[in-house]
Amino acid sequence: MAENTNLKTVITKFELTNLDVARATGLDPSLISRYISGNRKLKRSSRQVEDIAEFLMTLADTSERIDWLREQLENSGFSTDITSVMSMKNNIIHWISQDGEMISDGPSEIPEADEPAEEEIGDRNKKIAFGALQIAAALEEEFQTLPKGETMDFFLSSDRMSFFTQAVFAANLRKTVAERGVSVNVVIGMSGDTRYFSKIIETYMGEMVSGKIRFYTFFGATRNVAEQMFCILRNSKVVIVTETSVGSAYPVGTFLNDVDFVQEMSQSFDATYRYSQPLFNIYDDEYVRSMIEVLYTEYCLPGALCVVKDSVNPMYMSFASYCRVLRKDNTDDGEYAWKCNEYRRFNDSFESMMANGMPCREIISFKRLNAIINEGKCRMAGVYFLTQGFYDLDLQGCRDILAGYIEYLDKYPNFSLLILDDLPELHNSSCWHVKGTQSVSINDWSGEAPVLCQSGHAALVQEFQKHYESIWKRGSGSLSNRAYIVSILKDVIRKMDAVLAENKQ
Repeated sequence: MAENTNLKTVITKFELTNLDVARATGLDPSLISRYISGNRKLKRSSRQVEDIAEFLMTLADTSERIDWLREQLENSGFSTDITSVMSMKNNIIHWISQDGEMISDGPSEIPEADEPAEEEIGDRNKKIAFGALQIAAALEEEFQTLPKGETMDFFLSSDRMSFFTQAVFAANLRKTVAERGVSVNVVIGMSGDTRYFSKIIETYMGEMVSGKIRFYTFFGATRNVAEQMFCILRNSKVVIVTETSVGSAYPVGTFLNDVDFVQEMSQSFDATYRYSQPLFNIYDDEYVRSMIEVLYTEYCLPGALCVVKDSVNPMYMSFASYCRVLRKDNTDDGEYAWKCNEYRRFNDSFESMMANGMPCREIISFKRLNAIINEGKCRMAGVYFLTQGFYDLDLQGCRDILAGYIEYLDKYPNFSLLILDDLPELHNSSCWHVKGTQSVSINDWSGEAPVLCQSGHAALVQEFQKHYESIWKRGSGSLSNRAYIVSILKDVIRKMDAVLAENKQ
C-alpha cells in the first residue's frame, strides 16, 4: 500500500515525532508508524482520523501554520473557507485519510462518527478546547445557534490578546455579524502598546466604521500573568480563552454553561462596560443635528482635513446650486430658508478656513464618476441635504460639484484632489474624514439607514491617518498633478453636459 505522504508531510512540517502524535491522541506509536508507511489504511470514517485531525488543529496556532495548511488543502483540490473552521477540519480529515478518491471541488459528506471525547471537570457544564483552530471551531458551533438579533459581549483583559485577531476566529465573527445581525460589544483593556491596538483596528475596521461591532476601552494592567478573552453569550454560555503572555503555547478555551455563572458574568460585564470609554460615538440619522455639528467641526474649524469619499462632495457646490437642489424637495418656504442659511454657514466657514491656508485633501473614485454619468444620479446620505435617510442627487447637482472641485483647485493651492480608478472595498458607500490629530469620522450608508461614527481617540486617529496615507500614496504619482486632475474633471463634465442636453430634448 502507498505511503501516506500527506500525514507524513504535516508531521514533518510541525516538527513532530510519531510518539508526539501517539501521546496526544492516545494511539499506539506503532499504529502511527503503520499509518504513515501505508501498512495500515487511515479510514475517513474512523475515530482515529478524527483524533489526529483534532490534534493537528491544536498545533495550527500561528498564521504561518494556518496558511500552510490551507495551501496544502487547496493544492489537493479542497476548498478552504476561512470563515468555517469545521469545514477546514473536514478537509484535513479527507486530506490525511486513504480510503476513497480525492474530490476536486471539496469533500463529500463524512460518515457520522462518534463525537470526540470532551475533557470534563466536575460535570457536564464545562468543556475545554485546545489550540486556536479547535477553539474557533467550537465557537463557530455556538455562533450558529444564536438567535438573530442576539447580543454578544466580549471582554479582552488586554489588547495583547492575539486570539481575537486570529484570521479563523475574526472571519467567523464578522460572518456571524453580517448574516445573523447580532449586536456585539467589545471592551478592551489598553496596554499602551499601539502595535497590538493597530492589529485590532486592521482586523475589524469595516465593522468599526459601520457600527456593527461597538468597541469600548479602558486602561488595564501594563503586564498580565495571562491574556484572556471572555465571550458572553447572554442566557446561555460563557467562553473563556486564555493565552500565556509569552504566546508560544497554544491557547486554551473553556466553555461554561452553568446558569448562575453565566448570569453573574453578564452582570460583571455590564459593570465594566458602564465605566469604559466608547471607541466611536455612533449616531444614526435620528440625530441629524448631531451629525451636522460633527461635519461642521471637520470642515469649518482649523486643522488639516483628509477626506476619502465614495461619492461626490456637496460641500463644493455653489450656494445657488445647493439651494436649487433644496427647493426641489422643500416646498415650505420656512424650511427651505433655514436649510439654505445652514449651508451658507457651512460654506462661508469652509471658504474662510481654505483662505487661511488650511490643508485639505480629498480622494474620489473615477469608477463612481462614470457610474454617476450612466445612472444620472449619485446616492449619498441625506444629512448632506439636512434630511434623513438617503438622497439621490440629480446629474445637474453632481455636475455642479465637479465644477466646484475645479474652482477650488484653481483658487486654493492648499486644496488637493486625487482621483483613483476605484476605491478600496472598505470605502464602498461611505465617506471618511480624518481631522488632523483631533478626530476621525465615517459616514457609512451601506446599511438600511446612514450611520455616522465619530471618535477623538488619539490611537484610533493615528491609525486612520496611516490608512488614509496608504490610499493617497497609491495614486499620488506624476500623473496626479493638478492639471491632470482638472482635465479629468472637465472631461467628465463634458459627458455629463451631453447627457443633460439629450435629456432636455
